[in-house]
Amino acid sequence: MASGLTRGREDWLASLEAASGTGAPLPGARELVSSSWWRARSTGLDPDRVLPPVLVDSCDLRTRRAEHPLAAVLPTARRLLLDEPLGVPVLMAISDVDGTLLWVEGDPALRRAADRMAFTEGARWSEDVAGTNAPGTALALGRPVRVRQGEHYSTAVAGWSCSAAPVRDPLTGQILGVLDLTGGDDLGRERALEFVRAAVGAVEGELRVAAIRRRLVPGLTTTPTARLTVLGASPTLEHGGVTRPMSLRHSEILVLLRSGPEGGQSAAHLAADLDDRELAPVSVRAEIHRLRAVLAERTQGALDLSPAPYRLLGDLRCDVLDLREALRAGQLRAAVRAWTGAVLPGSDAPGIRDLREELTLELRTAVLEGDDDTALLEFSRTPAGREDTVVAHDLVRRIAPGEPGRAEAVARFERLQPRRSQR
Repeated sequence: MASGLTRGREDWLASLEAASGTGAPLPGARELVSSSWWRARSTGLDPDRVLPPVLVDSCDLRTRRAEHPLAAVLPTARRLLLDEPLGVPVLMAISDVDGTLLWVEGDPALRRAADRMAFTEGARWSEDVAGTNAPGTALALGRPVRVRQGEHYSTAVAGWSCSAAPVRDPLTGQILGVLDLTGGDDLGRERALEFVRAAVGAVEGELRVAAIRRRLVPGLTTTPTARLTVLGASPTLEHGGVTRPMSLRHSEILVLLRSGPEGGQSAAHLAADLDDRELAPVSVRAEIHRLRAVLAERTQGALDLSPAPYRLLGDLRCDVLDLREALRAGQLRAAVRAWTGAVLPGSDAPGIRDLREELTLELRTAVLEGDDDTALLEFSRTPAGREDTVVAHDLVRRIAPGEPGRAEAVARFERLQPRRSQR
């Protein structure tokens, strides 16, 4: 189909000089594609030189994300679209109403390839600057669109396929942006478009519920959710599109409160979770006082701490809890990919050590007892799984000869054999 359409495009472009008017059908193309190509051609776009501009820098991108209404439903979109629901590698992209890509997430190899054609966060993919493509054409037409390989106007994008649908404000009906799945040829098929439509329905439903709550509760306003990141790297707190480092002690307290009992924790309980030695409760109270000031400044009052027993007030997401949610939902690949390292690796607090060990064991048990071979293979590449002889043995047993990952599994198993015999 792609090669035939490419020949048709060449004939069509060659005939433009002699054409007395515009609008002649593109040979071999659907009407939607033919009309879109004419719109792109009328703007002067050269299909061999189309390169969508990257108009938004990282600072402006953070601000746009924080202020955009679709930021509130991003977790739902990720959950529905990013765990390879179609059995193939995918990218999920979300644009604003101007076609600027605010989020591009998914398969790492696809992301690297997409970056080379400027399908990246901050780039504008509206039809007037990028030609025919699912996000841009969905915006232009105001309806769901699928575009397969050679149907793209830009020659550089002819190897990709995508399906996209607009997301509308539940109260006004105005388009807020576009939800898109991009990847290989499967992502340009009708079943992929149906899946995107269903995901859009889910996020629009979530927006509708939020709008109803605002009407029912006078004065209720939405505030950007804060996010604490403590897996692997140095701890950070993100709020309002701004990410700042957090001290180790403050991060320990936030993790313990966020994962602890809903009724809160006393200063004595926190002291025991923070230090093996006799840490005085008065020291905890002083640290809580300092943490309150930090949260007030960095979240503009969105987060606070209650008086003792101490509880976290406000909506704080945490990568540790997101990972556990993925595990409990059976989303093993999403969980493994979210696990970027140990919980606060620089911490020696007893409560954090326990959580670190529990999370590692929980993830390891889930992939070993689950039936997702890809999740197990990806876990074997992590620091916790790389030297694990049980994981290596299970991979060799589960991945049949000729299947992807078999050679890697056998090599790891053979490397660990001497260590097994020494034990």
